[in-house]
Amino acid sequence: MTPSLNDLPDSLTAASDALEKKSISSSELLEINIAQIEATDKKVNSFVTHMFETARKDALSATERAQNGTRLSPLDGIPIAVKDIYDTEDVVTSRGSAAYKDHIPSKDATTVKLLRDSGAIIIGKTNTHEVALGGTTNNANHGPTRNPWNLDHVPGGSSGGSASALAARQCLGALGSDTGGSIRIPAAFCSITGHKPTYGLVSRAGVFPVSYLLDHAGPMAISAEDCALMLNVLAKYDPEDRDSINIPTQNYTSELNDSIQGLQLAVIPSFLEGCEKEVLTNFLSSLEVMKELGASIEYFEPIENINEIREKIACLISAESGTYNLIALENNLISEPGRTRMLSGLSTPVETYIEAIQLRKEIQAIYEKGLAKFDAYITPTTPMTAEVIEDDPRQEKHILNKFKNTQIFDFSHQPSISVPNGLSNTGLPTGLMISTKLFSDALTLRIGHAYQQVTNYHLQSPEI
Repeated sequence: MTPSLNDLPDSLTAASDALEKKSISSSELLEINIAQIEATDKKVNSFVTHMFETARKDALSATERAQNGTRLSPLDGIPIAVKDIYDTEDVVTSRGSAAYKDHIPSKDATTVKLLRDSGAIIIGKTNTHEVALGGTTNNANHGPTRNPWNLDHVPGGSSGGSASALAARQCLGALGSDTGGSIRIPAAFCSITGHKPTYGLVSRAGVFPVSYLLDHAGPMAISAEDCALMLNVLAKYDPEDRDSINIPTQNYTSELNDSIQGLQLAVIPSFLEGCEKEVLTNFLSSLEVMKELGASIEYFEPIENINEIREKIACLISAESGTYNLIALENNLISEPGRTRMLSGLSTPVETYIEAIQLRKEIQAIYEKGLAKFDAYITPTTPMTAEVIEDDPRQEKHILNKFKNTQIFDFSHQPSISVPNGLSNTGLPTGLMISTKLFSDALTLRIGHAYQQVTNYHLQSPEI
């Protein structure tokens, strides 16, 4: 009997356990995901490129390894999607732009290679906001990706295709990238889990840049435990990324089930400003869950003038992305509103750019200092739920408010995870963000996992 969506394990972790027990094969798992893509992707448009032929070959090899008891890792045989700014050998990496529609890399990005080496099955490339500069994934070149929870709404961006694919159960893990919130906002909007690792922990070699000073590569999945399993594979030193940090390899699942009793969590009051009513309601409910788990909650503002500083640092993104896309801009191949943002960035005075670099370091120092007293910051991922898709992909009305909370932890370089924490009255997901000290990713994941052990928001999936 051919396996169906009902046979799909409810997480990457559960799928890995099933593969280990031989209750399902990698080939069967892959075919469930492929069938789900074929059944739903005309509606949600998560993928821009399918890699089914090579995936089926790789799944056969993974099936044989599982049968022989020689699985390469817990990711061996797991279908994983890759955001279309990650290089994939001999497969188009369009970066969501007409400017790069013919770009065929000669080798995989380091992260993609690490996934392949672990036995993971690359199922395809997911849609992104053009050149990963925006928060809707309403792409002028590939069409809009739609939120599986409500097809009239965006999935967030720029990793919206990866989040949509996970929410629609088209895959069990995905790669995203985060410069101002592009892993965590789609995670919140689509009710999946997204982890932005500490800056430098995961290689960005072979990942098209938005801002080298702020870009983070990281895992997206159904649960924090899934993200930890992925991070075990992805967190490797890579000399090809000059910002890669050479630290001892860590097992991010080893302390995952430790209690969070006694942890001190800080709520940042300014991050509650401008929140939609239901975002705030779900956040306050999440605080009660944390208290029941034994954590203490205190309100603490690391820095008073954060809004002013946030605006000054944001010029780094437009200035750097404009530089990386200069030829495409000169040939008029970048769509609005990214084009205007980049051109504005290119006119940034040197003094302003240098001030932004210095302020970023100041934010990092201040937010690290705040965690001398606390174990983590806990906030709404974003003040809003997913907005309606605009008919004109050049429109993005809510970008400043949408990224308000997430971008601070790109500036600080600290690890930050978004986990699902409920739905609005109209059925749109909201997210809870947990952020900790530099290189304390294991703690970030542990707090997220503890929350998910007593809630089931991450296991809920929409009917498409």
